[in-house]
Amino acid sequence: MANPGQNPRQNPKKNEEPLFEEPKFDKRQYLTYERERAKAIISVFITGALIGLLSGELEIYGYWYISIILIIVVIYFLRSIITLFKIAIPKQTSHKLLMYLELIITWLVFWIIALNPPLHVVSGPEVIDLEYMHNGNWTKLNETNKQYDLLGGHSFQLRYYTEYKYNITNITIQENGKAISNTYDRSTGYVYFNLTMPTAGSTESININETSTVTTHETIQFFGIS
Repeated sequence: MANPGQNPRQNPKKNEEPLFEEPKFDKRQYLTYERERAKAIISVFITGALIGLLSGELEIYGYWYISIILIIVVIYFLRSIITLFKIAIPKQTSHKLLMYLELIITWLVFWIIALNPPLHVVSGPEVIDLEYMHNGNWTKLNETNKQYDLLGGHSFQLRYYTEYKYNITNITIQENGKAISNTYDRSTGYVYFNLTMPTAGSTESININETSTVTTHETIQFFGIS
């Protein structure tokens, strides 16, 4: 029985839950956590960028599948990579998911950057400025849709200009499946070869293959004029 004059509300029952007390905000702990999370974001960005650039380089050489394996391995060991640099992993699940999403997006973006100028030129070496020797001078041929006009039944000394970011390791020129000897002057970028045109009114095709980190296949047609 309560004492006379005592307020019953001052004597809570034993089965009543205590009032919720909001934990005290620790500013120092909060700033430390945010600083570590920022470090994790930066480290994940750098990791994704490096893996993306490497993936682009691998694709140039035809090993794109290694890039897929590489990103899977990095995702699996991402926590270990971050802790290796003594950076704390974010505690909240949403922050962890954003960290992995950042890695994948950064990887894809830098993979695309690696495959485009100025870092790389995915297209192969160019074949441009086809010329023939005429009266002791190199003269540019008239061209329409990759078809050039030459006098039928005559032999010609021809050359074209080629260039690529990487060294061109091999050039083959074929006429009807038969190889035509050529000379590649690396210092000037010109490729020289000879061609004998058939009779007037006929068309002659040659296939040019240039090999570097990628290979160019180009077909050029000559039309014999009278």
